[in-house]
Amino acid sequence: MKKLVYSIIAIVVLLFGFTVAFQNRHAVDVNYYFGFHWHGPLVWIMLLVFAAGALIGFLASLRIVMRMQRRLVQARKELRRKEQEVTNLRALPIKDVL
Repeated sequence: MKKLVYSIIAIVVLLFGFTVAFQNRHAVDVNYYFGFHWHGPLVWIMLLVFAAGALIGFLASLRIVMRMQRRLVQARKELRRKEQEVTNLRALPIKDVL
């Protein structure tokens, strides 16, 4: 069900993107630092800015994801160690005190 919802959302976003692309075929000028100048369709500029934003967002979250991955590995190791300890304790014979 979750995949279906994501697929529908992806299709809607793609259709929206295509309609924006066809409605905005005008050429624009982009002036940037150091004399960089580019003349091209608005759609390509929007796509480039979107891709750059997605890349920056991915790189910004990469550190947090790597730290969480490392913590997950440590937690799994500790869990295995604790489960082994419980198994060992259950295997010990119980002595009657009385």
